[in-house]
Parts: sequence; structure tokens; C-alpha cells
Amino acid sequence: MSSRFAKRSKQRKVNRILNTFITIVFALILFFGWKWLFANDRPVKETNASPQPVEVEMSERETNEQQPSEQQTEQEENKEQVEETVVDDPNSNVIREIVNSTWQPIGTTQSEPHVTQYDKNSVDWKEMLDAISYATGISSSDLIVWFIGNGGSPNHAVATVSKKDKTEHYKVFIEWVTNEGWKPTKVQQLKEIERRP
Repeated sequence: MSSRFAKRSKQRKVNRILNTFITIVFALILFFGWKWLFANDRPVKETNASPQPVEVEMSERETNEQQPSEQQTEQEENKEQVEETVVDDPNSNVIREIVNSTWQPIGTTQSEPHVTQYDKNSVDWKEMLDAISYATGISSSDLIVWFIGNGGSPNHAVATVSKKDKTEHYKVFIEWVTNEGWKPTKVQQLKEIERRP
């Protein structure tokens, strides 16, 4: 009888422990379930209660979405302003030709009427070099000038230049703009140096 009583006593203890664990697990499930439901429910209520912040967020998003498209438009405009033609003809000395509609006259210290001077010591020569440097992106101190001469009229000139290390060669077309100085009109990158246009 005592052994039976002992077995029953042990069984009751085990049952109590199991019931306690089941109760704890059930309580935890209820607690976290309630918390999860409450957490998911909260933003919906807040959104319904205050629609204005949502509208502000939407307008901010729209602004952010518009900005990349504006930048893209600017890039497309810049591409349209710069015409670059690659010359595929193996018999041509021209690698590519660039025309940039944003090029501006470089300014001048000369007065009108302007007479083009091809004298290396003249102000005109220095200003022509400045325009060539502006068009090629090579500083005038890093240029070798092979030729600057008449480009078909008194107000047009053409130059053949190279970088000092002779890795790049260009033919640059410039025109005189009244009271504003020399302005690049076209640049051709060359395979080899041309002493004359």
C-alpha cells in the first residue's frame, strides 16, 4: 500500500509540474499573441486618426521621385547640347568630332573693329590660345601649337595643336564674336599631327 501511495504521490507531483508548465506556456502564448495583435493594430489606428502625416510622407516621396527624373532630364539636355561624332573611316585622320552648343566666347581685351593677328606676340594670338584651351580642356601651357591660321574668313580661324606629351592631337575651329572674343565652334580629335589644316 505504501508503495502505491508513493507512486500516486509522485504521479501527482509530476502532474502538478506538467500542469504548471502548460499553464506558463499557455500564458506566454496569450501574452505574445495579444502583444502581436495589438502591435499590428496600432499603426492602422494611428493612420486613420491622423491622415496628414501620411500625405506629407507621400508628397516627400513624390518630390524624391521627381528629383532623379529632373537630373536625368538635365543629363539628356547636356547630351543634346554636345554632339560627338565618331569617324569610322580608316582613311580619315579624324577620330571624332565634337560640337558643343554651350561653348561661349572667352572674352577679350581688344576693341572693335577687330583685325585677326597671327603674330605669336599679339593679344589676339594669346586669346586664340585661350579659346583652343577652353575647347580641348588642355591648359595653354600644356599645348604644342603646330598651326593657327585663317579658317575661311577674317573672323574664323583654325588651329592644329597637341598635348605636350604628344598623346592627343586636335584641330580646333574658332570664330570671332563682336566685343566678346573668340568662341570655339568645332573640335576634331586627330590620329596624327597635321602641320596644316
